[in-house]
Amino acid sequence: MIVTQDVSYVASLMLSTQSTVVAYPTETFYGLGARIDDAQAVERIVRIKGRDADRGMIVLVHDIETVLRIAKIGPGLQEALAKIWPAALSVILAASPALHPLLAPGGKVAVRISPHPLARGLTGLVGPITSTSANRTGMPPACSAGEVVRSGLDIDAVLDGGETPGAMPSTLVDLTSDTPVCLREGAVAFEEVLPLLMGS
Repeated sequence: MIVTQDVSYVASLMLSTQSTVVAYPTETFYGLGARIDDAQAVERIVRIKGRDADRGMIVLVHDIETVLRIAKIGPGLQEALAKIWPAALSVILAASPALHPLLAPGGKVAVRISPHPLARGLTGLVGPITSTSANRTGMPPACSAGEVVRSGLDIDAVLDGGETPGAMPSTLVDLTSDTPVCLREGAVAFEEVLPLLMGS
């Protein structure tokens, strides 16, 4: 396992080597990242975490334009999310049929633009990547590169961005029906973003 602060190196590894899985810092915890178009890597994350394959994974993207490639989103909602993102808010949208089923259970995909500079930089270089906490299912999520290493996860590299805030994960909101539904209250208060989302 390679530990580095060089986002370009980690991006190059993900782009050049199939089934690559890395850990990287976000605005909450460290996440496990694989290119969403690398089916072997996505499936490997499920084996690494030991999680149920039907739970889905959040997808980190660099910008709203990328969201349009993987999900269905109307102009009003685009405008609302552009006012909120980047933020610790993940939203569930109707997924593109081209997405791996592990990323879009039930035809829905969870998407976020991270405000963390390294996570944002990685998605800018690599494209959309998975974002699921860097830990085995049932264990505490990692808040540092050292914690990721000590967890013994079978991954290829850790992008070291120092300590992350931890505390709460991203807020998760389902936007696939007429009324936004908060599935997980997290780092962003649902009541703060609800007026914007309702106005879309």
